[in-house]
Amino acid sequence: MGNFDNSIAKIEKAIRYMQNDAKVIMGVEATNHFKESFKNQGFTDKSLEKWEEVERRKPTSPWRGFSYGSNIPKPGRKQRKEGAISNYSPAAEARPILVGPTQQLLNSIKWEKTANGVRIYATTEYSKLMNEGGTVKVFGRSSKNIPRRQFMGKSEVLRKRITSMIMLDLQNILK
Repeated sequence: MGNFDNSIAKIEKAIRYMQNDAKVIMGVEATNHFKESFKNQGFTDKSLEKWEEVERRKPTSPWRGFSYGSNIPKPGRKQRKEGAISNYSPAAEARPILVGPTQQLLNSIKWEKTANGVRIYATTEYSKLMNEGGTVKVFGRSSKNIPRRQFMGKSEVLRKRITSMIMLDLQNILK
């Protein structure tokens, strides 16, 4: 009877693991994977797919170095009157794609447990536009096409990593 009771205890432990710990692993790993997109400046499904370059980093773009509200004069240009805004910032030109000064989009990626797994989401109002691309009005005037810069979604690399971690844990539980 002892082996049977031991087997039942292991199965119950495996069920508890899948209902709780496995979901934490899924949520944490997915969130980290999607946040890694910002560091890699591209999304990894089967392999890394780099994002299209942004206008503020293109040397020939009129948007080069653009930073909303910046009051730093552009190099090589004469000083503006005190308080004037030039909207040029060397930091904006060097900053990674989709990473603003506050890193709001990156920090908006969250996860929560659901009945069947986990839900990963981004809380900013513009996260869907950045992830899927689309058209937006620039300063309420001209329309601008925002290219798709996916940072969240189905990922074969992520699925394999999570599966491997959970299978290893289950093997250890069921030994």
